[in-house]
Amino acid sequence: MPAVDPDHGMHHSRTMPEELLIFSVLSRAILDLFGPVGLTSTKEEAQQAKRDALLFLTKKSGAWAKRRNDLCDAIGFDGDNVRARVIQVLEGDSTALATYDGRRELTQVAQARELWEREKSQSKRRKSTPTPKPQPRPRHAVTRYADVRRHIMPLLMQPRTFKDLIIETQGDVSDTTIREVLRNAVAKGEVTNEDNTYLLVSVPETAVAASAG
Repeated sequence: MPAVDPDHGMHHSRTMPEELLIFSVLSRAILDLFGPVGLTSTKEEAQQAKRDALLFLTKKSGAWAKRRNDLCDAIGFDGDNVRARVIQVLEGDSTALATYDGRRELTQVAQARELWEREKSQSKRRKSTPTPKPQPRPRHAVTRYADVRRHIMPLLMQPRTFKDLIIETQGDVSDTTIREVLRNAVAKGEVTNEDNTYLLVSVPETAVAASAG
């Protein structure tokens, strides 16, 4: 009589390929953190792989934590519990590795603990460094329309661009009000605007040519 598969058509007792892949990812992260890093060509790449594994396994929130928890959920693991057990080892208690099948390969626990301490120190420094407050925009000394007009109109005895006016007034005059003065003066026919170069109408056109030359 041929053997009968009790789970024929269901296979709940078998590990699906997707689950095997997730187990492989989690195991690789643990090995990269606590053991030798594989598939790297340089020391820098190995160090980065070890740090990535540390962040993946220990971050409490953010993208690394979400990725870990999503993978753990897919195979019925508690991602927070995995994190807690890894941190337990990093904090000096290696008993959490007692049930790990590949524990004989975890030969760099001391290096992982050093990396963990450095990461904690950097995190504390980032938290203790105050965020610089935005510097308030300096207030212009001259803002009233009439005062700005008195500053700007004499300057237009020669052709000037808006940038020229800002430089001539050394930033002391409100640029918003300068634009308003120019706009109104052009509308009233007091000032011409050719290619964003402004000039008093009363000034002979030869001044424009002289300036261009």
